[in-house]
Amino acid sequence: MKNTKQPTFGNGKIGYIEIPANSIKESSAFYHTVFGWNIRTRGDGSIAFDDAIGEVSGTWVSGRKPATGPGILISIMVDNLEATIDLLIANGSKVVKKMSISDTEFIAWFIDPAGNVFGLYQHPGGGHGKICYLEIPAEDITRSANFYETVFNWPLRNDNHGNAAFDDGPGVVSGMWTSELKPSESGLLIYIMVDGVAATADAIIANGGRIIRPPEGNSKEDTAVFSDPAGNILGIGQQ
Repeated sequence: MKNTKQPTFGNGKIGYIEIPANSIKESSAFYHTVFGWNIRTRGDGSIAFDDAIGEVSGTWVSGRKPATGPGILISIMVDNLEATIDLLIANGSKVVKKMSISDTEFIAWFIDPAGNVFGLYQHPGGGHGKICYLEIPAEDITRSANFYETVFNWPLRNDNHGNAAFDDGPGVVSGMWTSELKPSESGLLIYIMVDGVAATADAIIANGGRIIRPPEGNSKEDTAVFSDPAGNILGIGQQ
């Protein structure tokens, strides 16, 4: 059944992702088959997606370097890790890491058709195909955590196996900062929803970040791209 749930909106939400692709047709079919993502065609003919619970959207972009590092690591929730791994392999993917983090939680990393590395997180009943988790590289975890808390108002917590963790603004996507990953120059771009792009760009600069692509000045759907204190490249957008 098609998901008709409307997405949650709110300042600080991780809401949109641009994924590098060699073939947009191949990548979109892959994510639809394995994770049940809703694939749709925009008015201009471009292909877009909504994750399986309709909370995070995005598109595939050709001509960009894949996230092979990985740098920032996006994880997708699945009901059954082993069944998903079988489906991934049947659709041409390769699993490069698998481990348990508790008696009921299991993770893995896989490579998609374009060479991007993504994560899997088994949590039955949580929403198969949900974009659920973000691991952000940080040399100084305290500094990075303070940056995102101040600029985007992300709630911080320390109940994630001892790691500094966060929830995004509306509590849809969670994550952590880690020194085990390093910032990369891939074409994978994650956008954070904000109430005002221009004001957020000022806050980014004031808190040690850098603006890579400045706001365009569109009062309705403005965007910008920034670098956080650790050198990770992300976007902001208002809607």
